[in-house]
Amino acid sequence: MEIPPHSDSQSNADSPPDEVSTFDEVIVSHKRWLKSVFSLGALEAKMWVTSSAQLLALMCGVIFLLLTTWLLLIATGAAIAWSYGFSLVGIFISATLVTLVSAFVLLYLVKNTLKSMDFTRTLDAIIPTEET
Repeated sequence: MEIPPHSDSQSNADSPPDEVSTFDEVIVSHKRWLKSVFSLGALEAKMWVTSSAQLLALMCGVIFLLLTTWLLLIATGAAIAWSYGFSLVGIFISATLVTLVSAFVLLYLVKNTLKSMDFTRTLDAIIPTEET
């Protein structure tokens, strides 16, 4: 004598056993499909994190080289000014002013970028407000 796959056969008394086993097979196949989708998502996330870490390391190298280049440009200007007889204090003050002006320009660009990063448009597109 064979035992039915479910012990709660009383709740499924009006449905034939073939339908219950077919439904169980559908559930199992959907679980397998969902597991494969989640596995693919996890793999994509691992690849994304690895690529992001590599990109961050490369960008740190680029920033270091750009900073070094900027400092060498200031030093070259200072050396040229020194060769033309400018005072050392004047050269240092000029280099400091150039550095401060460039920092304020970058700060201005950062503020404009942050101002343009407005997520309310995305939020309104996802969940529209009732005021139209």
